[in-house]
Amino acid sequence: MPNTSQPSKPGHITTGDILEDLGFSPQETLEAKVKSDLWRDLLVHIEQRGVDQAYLKKALRIHQPDVSNLLRGKISKFSTGKLIQFAVRLNLGVHVVLKEAPTQKRRAATISDAKTRKRSRGLAHA
Repeated sequence: MPNTSQPSKPGHITTGDILEDLGFSPQETLEAKVKSDLWRDLLVHIEQRGVDQAYLKKALRIHQPDVSNLLRGKISKFSTGKLIQFAVRLNLGVHVVLKEAPTQKRRAATISDAKTRKRSRGLAHA
């Protein structure tokens, strides 16, 4: 029987970014997020149009198993460039925005500000 007299402690403190917590580099994390965003937007468009796999096979010029992989979210099978090609083949515009990344100091301040706001909300509700 487990000891219930002591409050449980978290087993792991997270930074708020699962990919960073898993040890991915900032570059790998960014690429995964970009691919995920591209895939999500493609899927929303596909679902809104209500097209079937046969149409996608022809429009995207890929084999049926690849259509299935795309629809099931197996994005590791596709490069970022390939996902952009799919968007273009579906007559979607693609716009890439580059901006200066926050420095570690600014990022730490943002995380700290968020924790402070969360703490103050908790106190306000108490």
